[in-house]
Amino acid sequence: MGRRRASDPMAIARRRAAEREARRNPANWGLDRQSLDLAVNADVVTRADLAGRTVRARRQDVFDLLQARGRLSQAAFNAVRRLQDDIALLHRAAGGVAAYAPRIDRSTAPDGACDARHRAGLRIEAVLGLAGPASARLLAALIEPAALGQAGDWRMIVTRESGEAAGDAQGAMVRQACENLAGAYALIDRRRRAP
Repeated sequence: MGRRRASDPMAIARRRAAEREARRNPANWGLDRQSLDLAVNADVVTRADLAGRTVRARRQDVFDLLQARGRLSQAAFNAVRRLQDDIALLHRAAGGVAAYAPRIDRSTAPDGACDARHRAGLRIEAVLGLAGPASARLLAALIEPAALGQAGDWRMIVTRESGEAAGDAQGAMVRQACENLAGAYALIDRRRRAP
């Protein structure tokens, strides 16, 4: 029998610590292909890298649906994504995957994460105030559940917020709210550029 070499206990401990750290990093988790193949995930769009591995997945929402059908202008679609980014920033909190984001005491930003969330809240309030109360209420109801990690049936949300049950009218209401939002952002951007 050959004699086994003794390993350095510190080297073993460092290797195990590095492996544990790698398992904690969400970037290393990857996507579960079996879950993506389920019927419930039919609205998930995936993107693969050059090796064919799925590297990104995103669930399509009502705004993707309307734009794919040519019912939503690019300006309105961009406005919704801009609002979604601010709402996601506003709701970012410690815990879950957000725990990996910089905290106030370790923040790389000079003014901290709390100030960024506060500014996002002010931007949301300003743009939704200009978009009109009905559009603001509808857009907030459609966007906030996704920012909080909850799924929602957009048609049920439109019915609850507006009372409209007709399918074609529901899409038109969402489209109109998005166009109002695009107009509000355009007005805010013009005011910011004005001397």
